Amino acid sequence: MMNTAPKQFAVIGHPVNHSLSPHIHLLFAGQFNIPLNYDRLDIEREELLSQLEQFKSQRFSGLNVTLPLKHDAYLLCQSLSDKAKLTESVNTISIRNNQLFGDTTDGIGLIRDLTSKGVKLENTRCLLVGAGGAANAVMADLIEGRPSTLYLTNRTIEKSMLMESHWRNFARTHSVTLKVADINDKDQGQYDVIINATSAGFTSELSPIPGELISHNTVCYDMIYGRETPFIKQAIEHNATWHDGLGMLIEQAAESFRIWHDKTPDTSTIKSDLASLKLI
Repeated sequence: MMNTAPKQFAVIGHPVNHSLSPHIHLLFAGQFNIPLNYDRLDIEREELLSQLEQFKSQRFSGLNVTLPLKHDAYLLCQSLSDKAKLTESVNTISIRNNQLFGDTTDGIGLIRDLTSKGVKLENTRCLLVGAGGAANAVMADLIEGRPSTLYLTNRTIEKSMLMESHWRNFARTHSVTLKVADINDKDQGQYDVIINATSAGFTSELSPIPGELISHNTVCYDMIYGRETPFIKQAIEHNATWHDGLGMLIEQAAESFRIWHDKTPDTSTIKSDLASLKLI
């Protein structure tokens, strides 16, 4: 007799109490009548190694990894996808045969969301704001989107310089020019697409960039969702097109779901489903 006990999944990070991932994965599972359990588990960095051992012994099938654990997860997985190796980031762990297989779906989530919103990166001047884990996690897919020039900037510009050196060869193989941008230089001009990968919407009332970089033709994308960040307020003030990161969250979850279940869910109704559940 076939065992149909629900498989066990969770999102791990610190904090995770407001994560929408359990709701999104249960909505996906409902599309295929797949029984599963999906929890939120608050784990700090120093606990991760011992907790991963527990997940293996408790027969978990997979984990989504959020901040601040993505680089640590990359270091602790026994096997990694090519993209996880490139980005040095893992947001999706599959547990098979007592081994941890790490992958990253953040970049594909971002690109799919941009594409669904009619935003094309090819031949654009694109500015990526931030040089931490969230920015590095999407770099491979951004470069593969082939903007003519991908500009990198950060409050601590030295971090953007390190990023540029890390990604220089990968960008060159995709015919993308990579540059570090001093956003306080008034001669930089404006950008076609600006992506905010900083936590400024959580930690500051100030936008990470000057408003002069935004025109009404700029597409502004903030990876943060669920609030009107200072960056989004700037976009609105300049009559620019703007999007928050909810679509990216849904799309990266869909790719994680595909990795675990070998089925591609329909993402088109998830935002309205979450709204009807009064979760957004």
